[in-house]
This record gives sequence, C-alpha cells and structure tokens, in this order.
Amino acid sequence: MSNEKKERELSEVRVDIDRVDAGIRTLFRERMALADEVARIKAKTADEIFKPDREQAIIARLTENTDPSILKEYTAVIRRIMEISRKYQYGRTLELRDCLELEPSPVLPELKTVICLDEEREFCSPVLDEAVTVINAEHYAAAAEAVLSGAADACVSVMEDIGIGVNDGLHRMLVEYPLYINSCRVLEKGGVRRKIVSCSPKLTAVPQDNRIKLMFVCPNRSGSLASILSMIADYGVNLTEIHSKPDRHRDWNYYFMVELGANILEKEIRALLFQLKSETSEFRVLGSYRL
Repeated sequence: MSNEKKERELSEVRVDIDRVDAGIRTLFRERMALADEVARIKAKTADEIFKPDREQAIIARLTENTDPSILKEYTAVIRRIMEISRKYQYGRTLELRDCLELEPSPVLPELKTVICLDEEREFCSPVLDEAVTVINAEHYAAAAEAVLSGAADACVSVMEDIGIGVNDGLHRMLVEYPLYINSCRVLEKGGVRRKIVSCSPKLTAVPQDNRIKLMFVCPNRSGSLASILSMIADYGVNLTEIHSKPDRHRDWNYYFMVELGANILEKEIRALLFQLKSETSEFRVLGSYRL
C-alpha cells in the first residue's frame, strides 16, 4: 500500500472550510462582544480607541514563530480584525458619549453679496441671482478675508473642471481659512463641465445633502493611506473624488482632499468622521452639499 497521502476531492476540502468558517464566526462574535466592553469602558474614561504602538506590540506577539509561508497573510488578518474592532468601537462610543464636536447648521447662508476671482466671474455668474451683488477679488486670500470680515456673504468659485483638473487655489483657501462649501452646481461652458461652489464661514448640512468634502493628512507610517481608504470602504461609502497637494510648510507631507458620497447627519457617517479625525494627523471637514 502506498505511503502517499490520498489527495482529497474538492468537495471534501470545502466541508472542512465550512467547519473552520463556522468556528471563525463564533470567535468573531465573541471578539466583537469584547470590543463592546472596551468601548463602554473607554467611553467613561475618554481613553483613545486607536493606539498604534499597542497594536504593533500585539501583532508582534501573535505572529511570533508563525510559519514564514503564511506570515504576511496572518499579519494582514490580525490587522483587519483590529481595524473592524476599532470601527465598531467608534460607533458605540458616539452612542454612549457624543464627542465628535461637529454640529452643522441646518440654515443655508443668505447671499446678498458674494465675491469671485476676476477670471472666474464669467463661469460663476449663471449660479447667482440677479439681485446678488458681486465683487471681485484678485486672489483667494483676499476673497477669504472679505467673507470672514463680513464684506461678502460667500465666496463663489470654480472647484473643478470635471475630467481636467481641480482648483488647487480654492482647496488651499479651504485648508488655510475657516470656510466651508455650502452648495455645489455643475455647469457647462465651452464644452467643459465645472463644479461651481459657494463657501461661507458656517458649516451647514441638510438631509438632502449627498456629498461631504474632507481634508486629511496621513500619519507617517507604512500603509496609513491604504488603511484610511479601507476604513471608508468598511462604512460602505463611495469615494467620489481624491487628490493630494503638497504641504508648503513641511517637506514630504501631503494634504489629501476627498469627496464622499454621504450625508454628514447620518449616524454611521458621523462615526466614520470620528474615526477619520482620530486616526489622521490632521483632519478637517470642508463642506456639505448636494450634487
């Protein structure tokens, strides 16, 4: 009789896979119950949910003496379990203690006077009521200062030439000044479609909004951007736009500008924003609007 192990049929292997998967599900339920306990304790103590150093120490301990042929895969599994556990804890923490500190106004600003850059006025004028007074600005800093001083109710500008490029000047203004996008319309002129936005000093949000504009800076560690993008996907949110621009004050540092197909008022989305705020080096909501 041959000493060689008989190769099993695929159907037999699948039976064992189903058995193992059932065991994983049972252990996962237990793991999430423990995550709930952690969330309750941390909600009382205001302790941080994400502790990178502790997670690295746990990964090192759990992967010690692991077969090298599956080391990377096993490490990835551990990381994902931790990421999903954190996602759950952020949502539970907000239920137990509303600590997001993000309360948009439901009232859109009344526009009587707006400011536009000289070269953008012809593109922006179709979105403005005839009764609105339009003043010109030479650059975005002047436009922002006019709005913040009360000389204008909002800055109206081209945010993006769709399919061509984004407006870095406007995005830089939104990062450097406390202004927020309140509305966005897509207009076509000369065969180019453009996103025309209105920005004011007040963050607003209504149930009809379906876009959120954000800025974040990734922590300086391997895989941080991938982790953030995976986080957004875990919430079932569509990433409708992403681009980066260099930080003028720090070398090798980039701001990421993203647009999410979501509403800032929804419970799950607030948990996502809480997690993004907690797990990025810098974070800011740049606006809420309907597109």
